[in-house]
Amino acid sequence: MRGRGLPGPTRTCEPEGVTQGWPELEGARVVLRPVVPADEPTLRWIFADPSVAEWWGDPDRSVHDALGLDEDEAGFVIEAGGQPVGYIQCYENSDPMYRNAGIDLALHGDWQGRRLGPDAIRTLARHLIDRGHHRLTIDPAARNTRAIRAYEKVGFKPVGVMRQYERGLSGEWHDGLLMEMLAGELRD
Repeated sequence: MRGRGLPGPTRTCEPEGVTQGWPELEGARVVLRPVVPADEPTLRWIFADPSVAEWWGDPDRSVHDALGLDEDEAGFVIEAGGQPVGYIQCYENSDPMYRNAGIDLALHGDWQGRRLGPDAIRTLARHLIDRGHHRLTIDPAARNTRAIRAYEKVGFKPVGVMRQYERGLSGEWHDGLLMEMLAGELRD
């Protein structure tokens, strides 16, 4: 980690990116590079992995969504050692009364269990806090214990269960766990 866990340098993305105007973010072990249209094959590889599709659903829809973000969303390819390993996105609510941001993460199964997920989340969380967000949320499937442990390492805490929150690949509804973290709770 760079001195006291601060992120490394950032570079602004070229305007042709899907996530326009967002910088490249450097963590301790990963780089978050804004998604560009040419990332479609990489995104297909990530979202088609069974360990990702189990939680994210239809890979085609996930790729489509990652390439078609709204203006209040940003998506990044997670790279480790110059290789793509996953995808992370955020949503910002800039209404002054409700200012907050949410994060979603998909790490390819070949790269899970190597502490890359927490580093990616920490890196994006730090950037969102620097952008003025005092509260961040994340909403894994309630039975995705591996993801929940990773989010807790960063500082997220369970808030409550959202019953029948999302539909899985099988078509059945499953519960989601709402987790949140206040800016001062971010852990290095």
